Amino acid sequence: DGFAQPVRNYQAFEFEVNKGFSSGWLMRANYRLAYLRGNYEGAFRNDNGQTDPSISSLFDFTSGVLGLLGDQFAIGPLNTERHQIVNLFGSYTFQAGRFSGLTLGTGISTFSGTPISVFANHPVYGNQGEVPIGGRGSQGRTPLSGGIDLHAEYVHKLTERTSVHLLADMFNITNSMGPVTLRDQNRDLSFQPPFSNPDLLTPLNFQNPFYARFGVKFQF
Repeated sequence: DGFAQPVRNYQAFEFEVNKGFSSGWLMRANYRLAYLRGNYEGAFRNDNGQTDPSISSLFDFTSGVLGLLGDQFAIGPLNTERHQIVNLFGSYTFQAGRFSGLTLGTGISTFSGTPISVFANHPVYGNQGEVPIGGRGSQGRTPLSGGIDLHAEYVHKLTERTSVHLLADMFNITNSMGPVTLRDQNRDLSFQPPFSNPDLLTPLNFQNPFYARFGVKFQF
């Protein structure tokens, strides 16, 4: 019928090591190598923020003879693809001595970057983020990101059934704010195909800096 075939292929290898809670400690670690390629993201389209579940403008038209849809139907890395992910989580609970009831934990995560593309406006609708110029991922990837988090919880028992918990969570303790996690990928201004977007490829979002939260919980 002239319409392109939607394609979304996810392939991954994951290696995981788990140590169940015993002798006061536990650990979980995993490494994933993954590829997400195609021309269709799924029920929700992230690259242009089209918030219509199961409705997409991607396949409203055929490729045509003038090539106005460019590389829209070409297979390439989808925008949420991360080639490599490494996670390590562990915790230790003191069960005796002056620190009895104290749990300390850490989480270390590292993510490879996501593809960066350049999108032209739709030739009919005029809305942004529709037609990938030069193919998906033509502008490389965002840099490696991740961080180290810490968790502490102290439990003070009041009675057999009641206790007070003091909690502290600290995220990105190294305060790594450099990695760019998102860039403006729209070549054209909205509904104005003749006018270029002056903010093309400028950073829109960075990794969150250090932040912390503290809490008190009464359990009964």
